[in-house]
Amino acid sequence: MKDVMVNGLRALIIAGSTRAKSNSLLLAKKAASLLTDKGVKTEIIELRKYHISDCTGCRRCIEINRCCIHDDMSIKIIPCLLKSHILIISSPVYFDNVSSLVKRFMDRTWCIRGFLRNKVLGAIVIGRGYGLDMAIAAIYNWGLKHEMIICHRGVRAHAYNYGEVMDDKRALKDLSNMCSRLFEISSMLHSNTQD
Repeated sequence: MKDVMVNGLRALIIAGSTRAKSNSLLLAKKAASLLTDKGVKTEIIELRKYHISDCTGCRRCIEINRCCIHDDMSIKIIPCLLKSHILIISSPVYFDNVSSLVKRFMDRTWCIRGFLRNKVLGAIVIGRGYGLDMAIAAIYNWGLKHEMIICHRGVRAHAYNYGEVMDDKRALKDLSNMCSRLFEISSMLHSNTQD
């Protein structure tokens, strides 16, 4: 299918590694480049650079319709989430799951339940082999709870040392296919979107 430029589409990519030099950030940047080439305004948020407190489960957000914890999640990240049409979460795999930073990010979105509906979600996970499917499932289960649209199986990349992920040809092909699919579906949903 030929790509159609759609003005006004926004993508947010969440990079969930604690490392400054991480394979998950490399793939997040590659995804950003692929989407930018399609005319999508793209932003990467490296969770390690933000102060995000744990969700306390107070459920006060149900009463006040916003998170009562005032930190970077509620002040900086949630507004970016709400403006995006496409969301990609890129995480290293630790103990068969997403990183603790990604889990903390996901937990803190309870206060915006219902507001992520129909956003298009993609997942990138990087590890040595074990737990990749479970980490993808964690991301997509989170997205389904928010009634997001999942239109690709996700990217499972194999790497151990920094930079090795760029040698994983299958993962790079899957990443290209996923970004094309996210763009395609988001374009159909938001064909009249303007900046």
